[in-house]
Amino acid sequence: MEENIKYIDIKALKLYNEHGGCVDDYLFMTDNLDDIMQGDKTVKLKVFMMLYCIEGEIRLELNNITCRLKADDLLVSLSNMVMSEVMISSNCRVKIICFSGRFIQRLTQTQKYTWKSFHYLHRNPVKHFNEDEKNLFSRYLELIEKKTALSTDPFQKDILLYLSSAFFTELIAAVSRKMLCLEEKGDRRVNQPDFIFKRFMEALAADSGRHRTLEYYANQFCYSPKYLSRIIKRVSGKNALTLIHDNAIEHIIQELKFSSKSIKEIAADFEFSNVSFFAQYVKKHLGVTPSEYRNNNFVQEAGM
Repeated sequence: MEENIKYIDIKALKLYNEHGGCVDDYLFMTDNLDDIMQGDKTVKLKVFMMLYCIEGEIRLELNNITCRLKADDLLVSLSNMVMSEVMISSNCRVKIICFSGRFIQRLTQTQKYTWKSFHYLHRNPVKHFNEDEKNLFSRYLELIEKKTALSTDPFQKDILLYLSSAFFTELIAAVSRKMLCLEEKGDRRVNQPDFIFKRFMEALAADSGRHRTLEYYANQFCYSPKYLSRIIKRVSGKNALTLIHDNAIEHIIQELKFSSKSIKEIAADFEFSNVSFFAQYVKKHLGVTPSEYRNNNFVQEAGM
């Protein structure tokens, strides 16, 4: 069945919808749910999606869990979740914002306990807004929407990065408050998979992209790579190797963009045996060589 599922990422959304709701392959906004489904019955979302129901009702399946949304309900879909069986009422109005997986990875690098919030959202994807939350969320959406439309603004990208970061952090803060409330009521259950995933994510954050094999992390915890991979997939919905490589690439991007080091020095810092292997790794994950990525970034900066 997997081969029949259509994969949706920011680039696919950008190609499908040309009205300007996409910025730099990391953010996409729309008020039309069909922009996400693209005429398909089932899609696998390679994005972090927030779907806000303004009016009417929505029913859909998210990873085979039935979700029903009414006015002022927010659906949060983590990356790699499958959405299907979408039904909407005739008076339905929505606002949808999607972030690329790489952008979310960048935001969560410095947030040590975000994994807890993601795990909670995985199990509880629908949230109902009270009046204060609704007003705050709407203001963020309005600001992001206005800035998305200003394609000629030379500072648009940086402003959107900070706005989106604050917007995302507000969501995580709201989830954290909810989890704290549950803990105060006595719901302190921590099972073994959650504990293993926590240790894995903390080790990943501490490593800064130097180690890029599943075996390295499995050995740290005295588990087999197969067992660790299965646990990470069960808790997060993502492959462990995907998380490892995403983490490494984000650290490499920061070095290529902001460091004055040579490509050879960066390759050595990340413990690649030679520059050729480093170039192959970067091209596999970014589509361009380290030099091309750095040069493209310089060109973009000069054009601003």
